[in-house]
Amino acid sequence: MTHGLSERIVYRFHLDDTVEEIALEFDAKTFDLLNIPPGKAPAWAKLDFQKCPHCPLDAKTTPDCPFAKALAGFVECFANLHSYEEADIEVVARGRTVLARKPLQRGIASLIGLIGATSGCPHLAFFRPMARFHLPFADDDETLYRVLSMYLLGCSLTGATDTMDSSMALVSLSEVIEAVNIVNTETAERLRWGFPKDAVVNAIVILDCFVLLLPTAIEEDLQNLRADFAAAAVWPKS
Repeated sequence: MTHGLSERIVYRFHLDDTVEEIALEFDAKTFDLLNIPPGKAPAWAKLDFQKCPHCPLDAKTTPDCPFAKALAGFVECFANLHSYEEADIEVVARGRTVLARKPLQRGIASLIGLIGATSGCPHLAFFRPMARFHLPFADDDETLYRVLSMYLLGCSLTGATDTMDSSMALVSLSEVIEAVNIVNTETAERLRWGFPKDAVVNAIVILDCFVLLLPTAIEEDLQNLRADFAAAAVWPKS
């Protein structure tokens, strides 16, 4: 259960000569990212700069891209670092600490995914339930399981399963994933303007690689997942 008004997730990147700590604060009820640094966003974070073609936001009311502005506030410390540099990365969330030695791009990718889902981007909000139960450094199989579980639970909670069968649900999921891919692609172009080195850009490329592979992974791995559930007799029969 969630207690208090906010939740906190901390990333610490232990580099050769320094420690970069990024602490994210979230509304405990909505899991909106609360502590986006104030101030003027850089030019590459303006909504109309490299704007996603399917973005529903209007620059008159939302002058900055929510995702880009949040990234600008939290990942500028990586601007002059290379993606292949390794670091001991510590993540503290929900009373647990995860520690792993990874290339910077892997740790930043995990951080960017968390920021994107909670930044206010309408398309990345799909991942917000996963962000609440953040799992740093999840591999492809773990992420596939979490995405499918989250999506199908969401369909059930919103009543969507009352009007669609499982095949329709997966088609709808593919459309969501396609929209997320567009956001990642356009954001990577923004970041190339803002970061001279490749650590941050490559991090979002890593995120997008999984997004691109997800529809194929669903088709290929769904049968493997069936076997895991077949052992239990509790599932209702169709």
